[in-house]
Amino acid sequence: MASVLGPVLTSTLNTSDYEGCLSAWCNYLAQKVHLETRLSAVESESWSASHLTGSRVAWLENDLGEPWLRIIEDPSAKSFEPFSCYGWLSLEICVEDVDAIYQDLRDSPFKIIGPPADLDISPDIRAMQVIGPANEILYLTQIKAHVPGFELPFARCRVDRLFIPVLAAENRENALKFYTSFPQTNGMLFETKITVLNRYLAFPANHRHPLATIQISGQNLIEIDQVTGLKSISCAKRLESEGITVMTFALRDFFELTDLAERYTIPNGPFAGKSAVLVRGSSNENIELMEFDSLMELETE
Repeated sequence: MASVLGPVLTSTLNTSDYEGCLSAWCNYLAQKVHLETRLSAVESESWSASHLTGSRVAWLENDLGEPWLRIIEDPSAKSFEPFSCYGWLSLEICVEDVDAIYQDLRDSPFKIIGPPADLDISPDIRAMQVIGPANEILYLTQIKAHVPGFELPFARCRVDRLFIPVLAAENRENALKFYTSFPQTNGMLFETKITVLNRYLAFPANHRHPLATIQISGQNLIEIDQVTGLKSISCAKRLESEGITVMTFALRDFFELTDLAERYTIPNGPFAGKSAVLVRGSSNENIELMEFDSLMELETE
């Protein structure tokens, strides 16, 4: 039975350089502007981020016309150092040919911090890592074959969409407990080498990190990386900074599972009319849960 949680619908980036961010994503990662709106007071106040009311918002889509990335303009956004804080760490995006993308990004606004390499967990997963113009960390990942134990998608276009949001946690068990509280949602615990983390945070090259993965609907996962020595910041402070600020997931059985937060209705954009709540995870990550009645409804959006 599929999890009531998932798939991941969209990730939100805050940026002080709105035009530069759009240009980079559209010109180098094959995305297009699906729609431009303004962030409503309903949303910003529900997020405890009233300073964002009226901000320009761009929804970016892949070559299949699916909007999955929301970029919010915030001229006052504080600089955010990648790999510095607990919370949403990176976006893992499914791509067709990671080695070809590596060549395309060598002279681009995306800073390459890890060249293409097969992952420690499986040689059928090949990925590279970059830092984008809003200091967002991206894992660009090619799935070459089915990987036993996981339900993962194959790319349907050159740069498809987010399929694994990666969370940095001080304690993976606490983080895992939150996400597996949703019905039919199970986690897997293991340890693996994460080369880009070891390199960037000066861990020994062969250091293995405690990880958890949570399989959710839509061939999506949530990855939890337990990392020591990072800073804790509040959810509200995260929304005052650049980078990855909110992750939005579809949720079925919505009304039975969202009693702990006040619901709001999305007024505009590709999900206009949907009910949503913003909740906080154990690592102070902002999680937007959006109402969908069924997986079939998601497939027809």
